Amino acid sequence: MTDHASKPLTGVDIAWLRMDSPTNLMIINAMIITEDMEFKDFKNTIINRFLRFPRFMTRPVQVSGEYVWEKDPYFDLANHVKKVALPGKADKKALQTYLADQLSMPFDDSKPLWQILFVENYQGGRAIILRVHHCYADGLALISVFNSITDGSANVAPFSVAQTASNEETPDEELNYEWPKYQRLIDNASERADRYAKFAKKISSDGISILRDQDAMRGIVGDGVRAATELAQLATMPADPRSTLKGKLGVRKTCAWSEPVSFEKFHGIAKVVGCKINDLLMSCVAGAFREELIRAGENLEGRNVHVTIPVNIRPMDKMDLSQNPDDLGNQFGTVFAALPVDIENPLERVYKIKHDMIALKQSLQPALSYGILYATGMLPKSMQRALTESFGNKTTAVMSNVPGPREARYIAGSKIKEQMFWVPQTGDLGIGLSIISYGGQIQFGLVGDSRLLPNPERIVSQFVAQIELHRTDIVASYIEDLVQPTVIG
Repeated sequence: MTDHASKPLTGVDIAWLRMDSPTNLMIINAMIITEDMEFKDFKNTIINRFLRFPRFMTRPVQVSGEYVWEKDPYFDLANHVKKVALPGKADKKALQTYLADQLSMPFDDSKPLWQILFVENYQGGRAIILRVHHCYADGLALISVFNSITDGSANVAPFSVAQTASNEETPDEELNYEWPKYQRLIDNASERADRYAKFAKKISSDGISILRDQDAMRGIVGDGVRAATELAQLATMPADPRSTLKGKLGVRKTCAWSEPVSFEKFHGIAKVVGCKINDLLMSCVAGAFREELIRAGENLEGRNVHVTIPVNIRPMDKMDLSQNPDDLGNQFGTVFAALPVDIENPLERVYKIKHDMIALKQSLQPALSYGILYATGMLPKSMQRALTESFGNKTTAVMSNVPGPREARYIAGSKIKEQMFWVPQTGDLGIGLSIISYGGQIQFGLVGDSRLLPNPERIVSQFVAQIELHRTDIVASYIEDLVQPTVIG
């Protein structure tokens, strides 16, 4: 294994480390709901499996102007893994309130930037909350960590090597771009660092307006005219206007999550419509946002709400991090997707999204956004903020799909009944949407600023209600086709 005492952070990881603000912390929050479990058994699993990943015993520090991973000389598991109890009925509302309070709690940067909260009294079982700073790993890397500390059956010793988990076909599968497509933009580490250092130097000397200059960008971004054109389009894309979903932020957060919904329900509707499951999920989100905007009395004519969607660019042969425990970090780009909230009819809306996503899948946006973020980590912090805000504030929300295991998993011998995560929001964005599949089910999660989302449960319930609206519209369309008169000529 690599000696993390001197291993430098990548430009992308530096960018995430420096992106914290009082209103938005760059912390990934995840949770699993399990059957009853002893705390000592859980701690043994963390010691023998979670800490196999060396990064979790290190902290990011700046030494002589360079950010490096430094092993914590005073590492103590008790600083990171804590047993807590919910007050009162210890029901879902109590857990939701407790989690919302944790979302705005920053880490002590003198220690490794992660924490696990073992809630011992939730509905006859346990709720385990994992909080990890984004500079350590992205969502798919953390799913691999999750698979490494869990098992496919209950009767496995907590100190043994985890059984491999298999992933089902998931809602975000069609956004997993093939690696060769980006070989010229995201290549080996030394070439990548040189290219993005050149990119950062150009931005530093000429300002962020240089991104709009296609001629200046050719040769720097590595894919000639097309990449320079797309980069200019991204830089000049107008930001979503202020709305009931986008506005001034405070410090407090709210959160909510749905009950599990059968994966087959989504699969059946998508099969009949002839779309990807991801198209259907995005249409449900658009429908829920539409209802919230209508409730606020906003004009929706010709209106789109844009969301930032993470896209995995990690090579598929490096997805299993149990074989490469040093290779956490962030390897994803983003795309800006339009949700047509002006379209009332669910079928019309999902077909519009299907059409738009086909075009978006041919875009270089994931690689370009990764390159921009890598370069910003090499810039002075003040310039990083200006650059990330110029891109990050164009949308209204972050929306992330993460594939979970197809079969039920066990941790420390206890079955995991549900799992959920909440994505951080960058810049001045105040809403994060998360969708995860696990054990043949799908769940929606929502996190947001308490000023914008005083009632997150209402929007989450709308996500689920939209599924039935799509099903109803399909049936209505089918009946309409049946009763059409036959024309004899």
